[in-house]
Amino acid sequence: MLLPLTTYALLLAAGGLVIAEVVSRRARALLGAVGVLEVVLLLHWTLQADCLGAWCADGAGLRTWLLGPALLLLAIGVAVVDGVRGRRA
Repeated sequence: MLLPLTTYALLLAAGGLVIAEVVSRRARALLGAVGVLEVVLLLHWTLQADCLGAWCADGAGLRTWLLGPALLLLAIGVAVVDGVRGRRA
């Protein structure tokens, strides 16, 4: 249960960074692309899993739930670094 909640929190954080406009357009595009990819991964997992609405490690479920948050975290890190560099300039 902790991994899906973490994923949703990361999606919310990425959306907040995009809306706040503290990062460049390139970073917002990256966050948007990774967010869409994560939603596609979640939909793919939901359609493939036998247990809808709950996390289970059958098939590609574990890979999806580990790959998505890692990509989101990487994109958020890039956006935050970009925002900090933008404020210094």
